[in-house]
Parts: sequence; C-alpha cells; structure tokens
Amino acid sequence: MLWWLRVRALPAVLAGTALAVLLGSQARSIVVPVPIVVGGISFPLPMAFLLPLVPVCLFLYGLGRADAAAERTAVRRVPLLDVAAALTATVVAGAAGLHSATGVMVARDFAGYLGLALIVRWCAGVLTAGLVVSVFPFVCASLGIRAGVPRVWAWPFLPAGSLPAALEVLVLLFSGLLLLWHGPLEWSRRADLAAN
Repeated sequence: MLWWLRVRALPAVLAGTALAVLLGSQARSIVVPVPIVVGGISFPLPMAFLLPLVPVCLFLYGLGRADAAAERTAVRRVPLLDVAAALTATVVAGAAGLHSATGVMVARDFAGYLGLALIVRWCAGVLTAGLVVSVFPFVCASLGIRAGVPRVWAWPFLPAGSLPAALEVLVLLFSGLLLLWHGPLEWSRRADLAAN
C-alpha cells in the first residue's frame, strides 16, 4: 500500500487539488488572453480555469510512473485503488470549493478534466492524455464562446449552477473511472512503456 501511494504520488495529488481549487477560487481576476477563432480577437481566460489542470497532470504522472506488468500480477486490486484515489481527489476538490461559486466551478472543472484525462489515457496513453487535457480549455475558449456566451459543449466556462455542465462533467468523470477500473488498451500500455 505504501508503495502504491509513493508511485501514485497521492499525497501530492490531494494537496495539489485542494491548493488549486482554493487558489483558483481567489484568482478570478488573473487572466490569460486567448485568440478566438470565430467572432472576435481574443478572450480573457481566467486563471481559475487553468489551475485544475495541475492536479490532473499530477494524477496522470502518478499513473504513468507505474510498472504495468507488476501491477497486473499484484495481490492488491490496483485498479480499485486508482478509482478510489480519483474519487478521493474529486471529493477533496468539491470540499475545497464549497465556499464560493467560483470554487464550485473550479472543483467541477477539475472533475471534468480528470474524467477527460482518464478517457484519453485509456485509449492513447498518459502523455497524450496530458496534452489533450491541457489544450482542451484553450480550444473551448477559442471555439466555444460566441459573443461572450459559452456554448453548451464548452462546459468549463459555463456558470457554477449550470445543469448541462454538471451532467457533462458527471458523464466524463464516471466514464473515465469505469475505463480506469478496466485498465488501458494494449496500444495505450505500449505507448506508456515507450514513454518510460
């Protein structure tokens, strides 16, 4: 169990998750300009939408450090521990974000980014998952906002109380957890081995 905690860097992931949500809920005024492809010159992307990427990438880093051959023959059910770790990180994000609407939005974005990362990791490996999830908010900012209003599929930019955003995030998260439970595809395993 201690080996799994060290390989997955779980204490760092949980601490990073809480810190990212707390900082994100306070950093709404810090923005990064993003060019908009349709209908404008640039969009000020609040840093609060980018901070949840840090713990998600830490989680991916922990998954990528693992020895897949050793984990397939381990006595403990490693996929169950990984799913429990992802759920724990999501609960920590939710608890850290309950103090404000922006905090709820940052926690929701963490859960959505984590689900998206787990889905991409299942089929394409950890490195590709990190790249896709890091680019996703910029794609949403460039293509998903029309006249200052986010489209339904650009869930990171929808308000904290948005039901469509919550449903999209739940679908992404539970799909990612299900795929994490079953383990990555063989091609994805080979991609992870090549990256190590």
